[in-house]
Amino acid sequence: MLRIGTVPYLVARPLTWGLERDPQVSLSVATPEVLAAGLNSGEIDVALASSILALEPDAFPFWHQGPVIAARGPIRSVLLLLRPGVESPREIKRLGLDPHSRTGRALAEIVLRDHYGVECVSEEISDWSQAFDQGLDAVQLIGDPALRARAVRPDWKILDLGETWAELTRLPFVFAGWIGRRGFDPMEAAHILDPAAVQGLSQRDALVAEGSAQLGHNSAFLQRYLFQDLSYRLPAATVHAALAEFQARLRLPVS
Repeated sequence: MLRIGTVPYLVARPLTWGLERDPQVSLSVATPEVLAAGLNSGEIDVALASSILALEPDAFPFWHQGPVIAARGPIRSVLLLLRPGVESPREIKRLGLDPHSRTGRALAEIVLRDHYGVECVSEEISDWSQAFDQGLDAVQLIGDPALRARAVRPDWKILDLGETWAELTRLPFVFAGWIGRRGFDPMEAAHILDPAAVQGLSQRDALVAEGSAQLGHNSAFLQRYLFQDLSYRLPAATVHAALAEFQARLRLPVS
């Protein structure tokens, strides 16, 4: 049985349709940092996981030809939210970081440093719904919490990190893809993962209706999110180029 992991966010659903019912699959649904731990321990064979895992020393194998979660501009669910009174990212002194995704955190720090010239004090937040009352200048969030936050905190200014990355680099950003544990090529799961993506992408209208009921956004917003803002397929060469740019800006130590 193939042990597959995925995140509990609407953004992933078009790539994982029906996997929970597949008798060949044991599916785990968890936040990105839990999936990373499962890959590291070998408890998960392949996961729809943060792209940074494929870029660090002792990297995990990444399926460049496979489905990805990417954006060529705005993504709408990987955000910096600036508190009222903070007019520009250049004014950020204290930044609250989502503890669940190292990719989102790293992207926020790259955008602030390379696009705005800001190096600020950052701290992890434990509960996104409370983070807006802790005196932070900005809060970084990913996934469904980011979608909910932009609905319930309309007074906080939004900086879309996918859009800002595109302005900075002229490249898409690859947030996640299918990543194998060490010693497991994720292409070995293509016979399961490719059909799930084909089926799930054909079901996005149903996912729009489901998300609209849960996330505080109307169907037009989520229709654009799932059909236009997100890129679920990119040429392998584009994926390589986008990840190489991300890796270079991470300033990782040489292994």
